[in-house]
Amino acid sequence: MSAFLARLAELCAIDSPTGDPDANDACARLLALWAGQAGAEVELLPSPDGLHLVARSRGRGRGRVVLLGHHDTVFGRGTAAMRPVHVTGGHALGPGVADMKGGLLVALAALELCAADPDGPHGVVELHSVPDEEGRNVEPHTLDLLRGADACLCFECGRASGAIVTARKAGTWLTLTAYGRPAHAGTEPERGRNALMALVREALRIEREVDGARPGITAHVTWMRAGEVKNTIPDVAEAVVDVRAASDADLAFAFEQVGAFGVHDGVRLVRSDDRGFPALARADALADRALEILAALGQPALEETAGGVSDASWTSHLGVPSIDGLGPIGALDHTPEEYIEVDSIEPRIAATVQLLRELGAGALVP
Repeated sequence: MSAFLARLAELCAIDSPTGDPDANDACARLLALWAGQAGAEVELLPSPDGLHLVARSRGRGRGRVVLLGHHDTVFGRGTAAMRPVHVTGGHALGPGVADMKGGLLVALAALELCAADPDGPHGVVELHSVPDEEGRNVEPHTLDLLRGADACLCFECGRASGAIVTARKAGTWLTLTAYGRPAHAGTEPERGRNALMALVREALRIEREVDGARPGITAHVTWMRAGEVKNTIPDVAEAVVDVRAASDADLAFAFEQVGAFGVHDGVRLVRSDDRGFPALARADALADRALEILAALGQPALEETAGGVSDASWTSHLGVPSIDGLGPIGALDHTPEEYIEVDSIEPRIAATVQLLRELGAGALVP
């Protein structure tokens, strides 16, 4: 555990905000170094947002299992120096410990145990880590590399309750833009066409007619901007709507409803075409066995459907049975209080290795 925490401190000491390829490449190279030292085959593949890590181990079992994660975080440069990883009260705190560098290190530890046992029952085990999950609203650049896997285990943190994530809502973020006409707000406001007020009316419509329109659908305006000066009718306004739904079909329905704009005199409205993340469908056999293994290890045998999205949504969309939340138990992602429970780390590694062995031996058919 001391070695794991030392690695966690070193990995989280690298600021890796989404959209900073140099910073994220440093994380990918460090993970590649550790995986290579354990005897894994390692590739660092370029993408527009930085290096995609693939580390591979082979056993005598059949099939191929992907261990999936991301090494980017939401924290800007300088955060790691201000808030280095530290352990207090059984919790490890620091930028990205839960989302999701702690989970990456759980996956890496499981890969290392497989690499140390080339005659073990696991098949091909691949650790994939991408550099852009936090800021992306589309499929990974390297999604084709994940096709054809027999199962995917994703390592976002376990929920605070100890639950793993066996299903996720589909989700997207839609940008709404209104185009009106400027005018002096004091002397001739009647000549203007207020883009902001048109967008406000649409925001209220979305809250009233789209949010909750079907079970599981949520639609919330999370950001709005308009105007340049205080005495001019704004001619351009923008807003972002966070949309979640229980299924891909419901997300498509909400997508259309958000763009069902009313008539606003002299104002034109457009909606972006961001289709977002698909739903993560529950893979029954895989999920049920993961819960049984955790229970046998004395861990909570709990599962949740999450509103948040992850790249496991994309592997599920490809038809690869997928489960998520196999990282250490933790919470408060994206905040200064983000943490993982130290005592949950070893059981999560053990559960992952057991799943890999059973998948490789053919004892578990997803």
